[in-house]
Amino acid sequence: MRIIVKPTFKRDCDKITNNDLLQALAAKVEQIEQAKGYENITGLKPLIGYATMYRIYVKTGKQSYRIGAIIRGNTIWLVRFLSRKRIYGQFP
Repeated sequence: MRIIVKPTFKRDCDKITNNDLLQALAAKVEQIEQAKGYENITGLKPLIGYATMYRIYVKTGKQSYRIGAIIRGNTIWLVRFLSRKRIYGQFP
């Protein structure tokens, strides 16, 4: 899939200091790049009420984070990367 990273996603990632979480995020982004379609991405769920907005689950140890993404065709926009408690207030 083609990935486009939004500035908000980069800012959210820059705030993360946990190396395990950053490694899990890198592995998830690599999985997204290798996926032939959005059906091949693990932890992906659509947001209720939105046709093109999804969340992607990323977890390490006790930390549970979500990637807020927009998928249209073969392109995915990575918009936000926040904790499970904060993502739904900030995205969409």
